[in-house]
Amino acid sequence: MKLPRLPTTLFGKTALTIAVVLVVFQVLTTLVIAYYLLIPVVVRSANDLVDFMLLSSHVWVALPAEGRTEYQEELRQKTGLILVPAHDSLPDSTVYLPYVLFLEKALARQTKQPVQVGTEQRDGVDWYWFDFVSDGNRLRIGFSGQRINIRAPLAIVLILVLGTALTLATTLVIVRRLTQPLSQLAAAAERIGQGGSPEPLPEDGPSELVTLVRTFNQVTHQVKALLTNRTILLAGIAHDLRSPIARMRLALEMLPPSTDPELVERMLRAVDNMTHLVNQSLEFCRGVGHSPSQEVDVDELIGELVGDARRNGADIQWQPCRTRVHLLPPLALRRILTNLLDNAVRYGEGRTIEIACTCEGRRTTVSVADRGPGIPVDELEAVFEPFYLVDKSRSGVTGGSGLGLAIAKQLADSNEWLLSIRPRAGGGVVASLTIWQA
Repeated sequence: MKLPRLPTTLFGKTALTIAVVLVVFQVLTTLVIAYYLLIPVVVRSANDLVDFMLLSSHVWVALPAEGRTEYQEELRQKTGLILVPAHDSLPDSTVYLPYVLFLEKALARQTKQPVQVGTEQRDGVDWYWFDFVSDGNRLRIGFSGQRINIRAPLAIVLILVLGTALTLATTLVIVRRLTQPLSQLAAAAERIGQGGSPEPLPEDGPSELVTLVRTFNQVTHQVKALLTNRTILLAGIAHDLRSPIARMRLALEMLPPSTDPELVERMLRAVDNMTHLVNQSLEFCRGVGHSPSQEVDVDELIGELVGDARRNGADIQWQPCRTRVHLLPPLALRRILTNLLDNAVRYGEGRTIEIACTCEGRRTTVSVADRGPGIPVDELEAVFEPFYLVDKSRSGVTGGSGLGLAIAKQLADSNEWLLSIRPRAGGGVVASLTIWQA
């Protein structure tokens, strides 16, 4: 049997805790009231009724035979009790009403003889009968259930259900007022973690939450200012480097023919790498932006990228997967897939690159798998950080800047897509992008 899952949210945990405590409290309260208040009252009432029943039986026995019938009728009309001689035994029956059980016990105690209890239905009403011995005569006395009109089980259920429901509803409203600002705070913190910039949260509610939200808004503003200053600084440096790099390239191309060609080639390659790094730095600084969404055929886009890579000598294995047309920012999707494919070509050591595309409902996943040296497990998340290189010694050979995956991750997060990298069985890595149809 599978156990139900416990809630994981603060609201769910708090609501469950309060519900359990309230139910236990209601049960304990009902038991205490029943034991110390209701049961003593019921016992006292049962003893009083037994005293009256015995007194009536004594009067009936003392009366002459011709006066007993008149007394029985008067007793029935004024008290609702029926007193008759018991000529036969009561049919076997089981009685569960607590008040009747208390009556049976009190009557047996006072008569010091066994008492037989029975029930019957008269016109849809339960009647309770007691056979006992009084002054040597076996008598039968009975009354209808309407005379006592006790609904103890219903009363207990109403107390438990209504009391718990009312208290729980009130408590849930209070808990919601307290946890809603925390939920907004958690959502804003997650947005910051994805590189976004949430709007300031409303500073209202209890003083403790107001202080927390106010501090969070201040920290958010400071982080935003810090990132803006960092971006401006990085963009300024990258922009200012463009002119000297261009002059360096021009100077290299104007060197006399007697200059060592291999040396010139190495220097031109280094200048190209610097140009590529500057361009990527500027692209990273521009941020993800908000390009308009368009209908995009994912298969067609992948086909264009694969064709360009094959023309440059890459060995790529790919078959169209007949994906649906998605409504999404095409520039963001193209940039992410281009970075993933460039990394696979750059670090795949010339081996076959496999591209797979799967569709499941509204979800489409594009995977790019290579057979390169792979990435250590403890660095799979770090590769999405700006300027992070798994093998620092390879950057000069491969031209890697450490910004490609950072840009791809930034674009994926801003569009609420999922970009991940995992080790590939047999060597290499698999980079996967999952997008959802809006």
